[in-house]
Amino acid sequence: MAVIDSYVDYLKAFELAETGSKSAAFQLLADSLRQQPHNLEASRLAFRLLTEQRANTALRLRGHTGVMTSASYSHDGTRILTTSTDHTARVWDSRTGLQLIPSLDHDDEVVSGVFSRDGKKIATGTDGGKIVIWDANTGKRLVSSMELFGSAWSVSFSPDGKTIAAASEAGKARTWDAATGKPLSPLIEYHESAYQVSFSSDGKLILIANGDNYADLRDPSTGVRTSRLRRNNDIYSAQFSPDDKRIVTACADSTAEIWDAQSGTPTGVVMSHGFGVASAEFNSDASLVVTASKDHTARIWNANSGKLMVAPLQHPAPVGRASFSLDSRLVATVAGDKAVRLWDTLSGDQVLLPIVIPTGSPYFSFSPDGISLLIAGGSSGWVLDLPPNDEAPSWLADLLDFASILNNFDQAKKPDLVRMEVIRTRLSSSKASDQWTLFGKWYFADITQRPISPWSHVTLESYVNLLIAKGDRSSLEYAKALSRPFPSWLAKVNSSLVKLPPEQP
Repeated sequence: MAVIDSYVDYLKAFELAETGSKSAAFQLLADSLRQQPHNLEASRLAFRLLTEQRANTALRLRGHTGVMTSASYSHDGTRILTTSTDHTARVWDSRTGLQLIPSLDHDDEVVSGVFSRDGKKIATGTDGGKIVIWDANTGKRLVSSMELFGSAWSVSFSPDGKTIAAASEAGKARTWDAATGKPLSPLIEYHESAYQVSFSSDGKLILIANGDNYADLRDPSTGVRTSRLRRNNDIYSAQFSPDDKRIVTACADSTAEIWDAQSGTPTGVVMSHGFGVASAEFNSDASLVVTASKDHTARIWNANSGKLMVAPLQHPAPVGRASFSLDSRLVATVAGDKAVRLWDTLSGDQVLLPIVIPTGSPYFSFSPDGISLLIAGGSSGWVLDLPPNDEAPSWLADLLDFASILNNFDQAKKPDLVRMEVIRTRLSSSKASDQWTLFGKWYFADITQRPISPWSHVTLESYVNLLIAKGDRSSLEYAKALSRPFPSWLAKVNSSLVKLPPEQP
């Protein structure tokens, strides 16, 4: 009975948090966790709501003047690459959110971008079909002679970084020598769009999802076809399993299917939706597949049997993409209502409130270390800290009681400051390094010393100083908003602002 009551309290808290009734949500989450401390849904939602209550800001990527068209991490997680309709790609420090090198300037809108596996190079694709390779550390153009017909929707490096592949909306694909830009394969042509191109992990094959009713396996050095995975409609995405033994495809015929990568034959595992499937992806050990569909659901499947693992993840609009976190505990989705959602893989419940992007189409990427989620949309992006997967500590319910009173205008209720001081003292002296202890220390830290978010190492003051050092108007205006409680910081920001040339009308 306690399990049911705990879950009902969590569901009520989620609904109240969505409508802005945070005080009541905090109290219900406290009740839920007292009944079931291992209720991960409740503790994850508590983490996010408490973080929002306490945080002064979040790590922001600010500088693009157009709509972002892609966002992704480098393989080591230290940098972020974004592309935009403002004709630039930009490289950011994933720990500070600051741009690391000059903008990578193009002649037209940039629609795709990717780091090489070693992080030394970047490849970008433009709406006009140009593919450029850049030095990731300096921003210097290395190769700019590669070109396709149509918008270069997808670019990919081979694992060793020596080959580049690209595919376009005009149904063209090709591979080139990444050092010289000379073509390796002849031009590969389809009647309809080529949606996606990727390499196998050994670099011996490229996989092209296209609108000619099949996915194509080819030798990247010659372009010769080795297999054709045929369906009855457009194949929107195709992905190798991590061990290269299988391929999962997503098709407009309302199915996703798993294939033997060596022979190109179906394995018999077909996963069906009520409408077209926009994407299908394996988790890290290829035991699961997550699909995103125009039928307003994402679904999690057993990759060996094709059976559903949880009830469909319901959305209010068609779902464009779904992807697993590194540890497979979470699934992120993006739907046509311009919202990114996070779900528990085992229960199918939402973990966080939907994150709505007002303009453009949202993009997301889990950090390689699995503790953050990069979200980009419109002209900016930010890094969202992900909640712990461990059972909630006993003090979390008390902290939620405290937070509920802070958000409540009922003067008859008084916060238990003595209890909070006991918890703060215990946490500050703790030598434990688990995520909940680190979160508790962050929550109680002084505002001037507290990092900008629980897993960040950048304090608010350091972040403001970084924005001041950057010196552009957008950064300074953001720094000004963050500095309002601190007169000395605000004076520094205003001093920098007055030195800028007047804004053009």
